[in-house]
Amino acid sequence: MSKKITPYLQGISAAVVLIGLSGVAAAILSPSESHESLPVPQTPEQAANMANAVMQSKCADCHGEKPWFNGWINLFSLGQMKRDIEGAQRAFVMKPDSGIRSANVDFLKIAQVLRTRSMPPALYTMVHPGTALTLNDVAIMSHYYSGREAMKRAFAPIRPAGMTQDEFTAYVWNMPDSTTPPDQHALAKAWGKVYLGHRLYYDTRLSTTNEVSCASCHDLTRGGTDNLPKSEGVPGPDGKPQLGGVNAPTVYNAEGNIRQFWDGRAANLQEQAGGPPLNPVEMGYSHPEDWKEIASKLAKDKEYRILFPLVYGDKGITAETITDAIAAFERTLVTPDSAFDRYLGGDDKAMTEQQKAGMEAFLTYGCATCHAGPTLGGQSFEYINTHSPLRAHAKGYQEGAFGLNDFTKKEEHKDMFRVPNLRNVALTAPYFHTGTVNNLEEAVRIMFETQTRKAPTDELVADVTSFLQAQTGCYKGIPLDKLTQKDVAPEFVLDQMPGNTVEPAKAE
Repeated sequence: MSKKITPYLQGISAAVVLIGLSGVAAAILSPSESHESLPVPQTPEQAANMANAVMQSKCADCHGEKPWFNGWINLFSLGQMKRDIEGAQRAFVMKPDSGIRSANVDFLKIAQVLRTRSMPPALYTMVHPGTALTLNDVAIMSHYYSGREAMKRAFAPIRPAGMTQDEFTAYVWNMPDSTTPPDQHALAKAWGKVYLGHRLYYDTRLSTTNEVSCASCHDLTRGGTDNLPKSEGVPGPDGKPQLGGVNAPTVYNAEGNIRQFWDGRAANLQEQAGGPPLNPVEMGYSHPEDWKEIASKLAKDKEYRILFPLVYGDKGITAETITDAIAAFERTLVTPDSAFDRYLGGDDKAMTEQQKAGMEAFLTYGCATCHAGPTLGGQSFEYINTHSPLRAHAKGYQEGAFGLNDFTKKEEHKDMFRVPNLRNVALTAPYFHTGTVNNLEEAVRIMFETQTRKAPTDELVADVTSFLQAQTGCYKGIPLDKLTQKDVAPEFVLDQMPGNTVEPAKAE
């Protein structure tokens, strides 16, 4: 090292030490209020206001829209201040962006750092005196961000508490309110739309070759996936099936996703349903006007000629009505009654002791700050390389997807992928958007290493994996790992629709 540079670095290091000592001294010498002096909020509004005051006075320095920055402190800290702020902005920004994270995910991220006292970082407080949270700060924020409310935001059963199976079925099928006199036309329209969407979901005529359907990549008997690294679409010039760019995510519980696809390019299930038919790799069509050809093929089906007018009146068979019906069906693909659901409902014996230990670890190490809500995920976009590059662990993966950046083209969105929901995850291998990790235990280990900076023990991995195995739910009362193709056929499900007495027409 240059003799001229060495004394300069030594001087900066000495300044950093002095600043650090002054920060520590300030923290030690400054009076700290006790818990006894804390005014207890009387209403949720008061708790929110008090917590927000702390956020604005402390957290906003790094996590606000315009974080506080001092060039001299950054220089003397060898760039540590800049690195801290950049990391803070990647992790959490106080102004919520509903297109990136739902509110409950932001809530849980704050609850986690309060529980672990991991914010602000020690190195940052050393060069930025006065930013450390006092005991009173933590107590005030904990009133709002911790405890029972945080647990409610972290987890919830898929079937709302107190709702019977019949009520739940009617709920997901969008049936008329059971407390009102039944309107037979509304009833017929409700089941007709879902049944129509179900038939379309299995209809290979949506593809150019008449061989690929939605179910080809999202098999309901395989956890809503195809269990392949990359899904197979229509044949390419070489006659072999073309492969998609990323692993196919599950269609089960997809309605709960903040947006659809790994990169979020579809805002909802209807937009998502319109993607594959016009994808030259997946179903083969490529232009919006190709929907006319698809509609022409479907119009030859006798049952469609009955169902489309029943559900959509004179709108006919169009891209809008086709995708709306498929989305209506996909909204019914919810999977309640897992062992975890039963445990949340009060059955303490529904989960094993190992699964309970895995749930505690899932909370303790912050897994629930991303895999949150009733579906344990799908609520936000997160960086896949928080502490270590995931791609380095996904052996054999060829670079080809950058997540949300592929949709928005914003550099700050590079490598932000929609968090997958973990319901039925034991059935949906291979894992990650790369589709290169076949083992659930290995996927858990990789997540610990890339997202928590922790090298997990074999016992910890086994516990969390066991907890995830408790997420396998039921479809129409049948455990997902027991489903057969007959169980998910449109005709079988039609028979189970509340109030239905109509026989399906014979398809042509």
